[in-house]
Amino acid sequence: MAHQFTVNAAIQGVSLDEFKRLAADISLHEAVCKRIPGDNLEILESQKTGDIYTLKRAYNLDVNIPDIAKKFLKDAFRLKRTDVSNLAQLTSEVSLDPNLPLEAQCQRTVTGDESHIRFQLQWTVKVKVPLIGGILEKHAEGEIRRFSQLEIDIVEDELRKNLNV
Repeated sequence: MAHQFTVNAAIQGVSLDEFKRLAADISLHEAVCKRIPGDNLEILESQKTGDIYTLKRAYNLDVNIPDIAKKFLKDAFRLKRTDVSNLAQLTSEVSLDPNLPLEAQCQRTVTGDESHIRFQLQWTVKVKVPLIGGILEKHAEGEIRRFSQLEIDIVEDELRKNLNV
């Protein structure tokens, strides 16, 4: 059975209308993904067709393991991530495709009003390793929560930069 959890976050001082206007510019999405901790980033696709924006990228995650293990495992933590966003509805489907026996999908929605925006990320994670899958799913949840918060912090910074221009 898959492990499910929700990440909620808010950004104060940015209206939903401002967010919608800025999110329509694909350069914002690319700027955010370039700032995510990791290395060897490749943007595989960045395409907007009508209100649908697809961003596919691959990068090596900056995971919390000793440096010697990172060198030994080299590209073991290479992640392919696909975000398909409906810019009019402010919804996205996110899928992670790591070089590990893990499946992870997220349904992301953005709501708000004139004073703030709210993010809700509903994650489903399944680790395909017998006996210890549940333990690894809990660890994956911790890492996904950490990266989600980092990404939201970066989104907030990029939004504020663009609002001050």
